[in-house]
Amino acid sequence: MVMTRTILVDDHKVFSDGLKKLLEDSSQFQILQQFTKGDQLLENIFNLSPELLVMDIEIIGELDGIEVLRRIRLKDKSVKVVMLSMHEENIYSREAFSMGANAYLTKSLEGNLLIEYLLKVMSGEKIFPSSYSSSVVETKIISNQEQRILKLIAEGMTSAKIAEQLNISPLTVKAHRKNIMTKLGAESSAELISIAFSRGIL
Repeated sequence: MVMTRTILVDDHKVFSDGLKKLLEDSSQFQILQQFTKGDQLLENIFNLSPELLVMDIEIIGELDGIEVLRRIRLKDKSVKVVMLSMHEENIYSREAFSMGANAYLTKSLEGNLLIEYLLKVMSGEKIFPSSYSSSVVETKIISNQEQRILKLIAEGMTSAKIAEQLNISPLTVKAHRKNIMTKLGAESSAELISIAFSRGIL
């Protein structure tokens, strides 16, 4: 069985060790390393190449979980990041969502449900509190074709290159680009990409 390469970040060792055992016992996750501070994680994460990062939003030290997430997302959009917290307030989940987290889960979850959610995240789902999930619906204003074009724009492709890759005309790409910018209220490509990331569309 292929296991998900996972890093845990939590300054409460008892909780982190318990989570490590829970995930390893499921035979679904390979724990690469545990960290207690954000700066330690940032020094090592890109060498370890995890597929999943499970991080406490309130880790001690100069960098909290949100700031660590922001710095990771500047370099890596592919690793799945799940934020854990004792808090259920929307303000925390909103911050995690806007910075590019894939899920915001509370530490009070039952172990089997936590594993279920982590597997859903690895399959591409975003999981946030139900009171905040309405924001995720915003992604549906973008059609599948527009989503593909938006992804290629974020990768730095020109309209001509996008047209060639998707086998459509450059004019069609430009029309889609204009529609996407209108829908998201962006005035430039840079702003478009920023808005798309903050809303979880990319």
